Amino acid sequence: MSAAAAYSSRVQELFAAPRRAGSLPDGPGERLAGETAAVERGAWVRFEARVQGGLITAVRFRAWGCPHVLAACEFVAGTLEGQALADLGDLDARWLAEALEVPPEKLGRLLVIEDALRALAAAGGEAH
Repeated sequence: MSAAAAYSSRVQELFAAPRRAGSLPDGPGERLAGETAAVERGAWVRFEARVQGGLITAVRFRAWGCPHVLAACEFVAGTLEGQALADLGDLDARWLAEALEVPPEKLGRLLVIEDALRALAAAGGEAH
């Protein structure tokens, strides 16, 4: 099996053209960040979000990991824009694995993303 065949078409698409990778640009609203590292699992993730009136208006990420991790970060960042900060807890690793057809052996890496989102939510709770 080729390396590309190991990744779903959605993962390949998100990995090839991440639109939300990098730092959050300046803008109105509160700036929050959540980060988790688990090098032993093969992942480091940092999300930055801009929040106004309880809604997430912009999200950016920086990450280190396999194509599944980077694609999942892009997917999550796009999903979060326009959502309530309070809804961050609704996103979990199993949902990500299913949505992106990530193999079960990569679930530990997706848990790093889940933890970074929890850290982001906690930052929002501390700011209010």
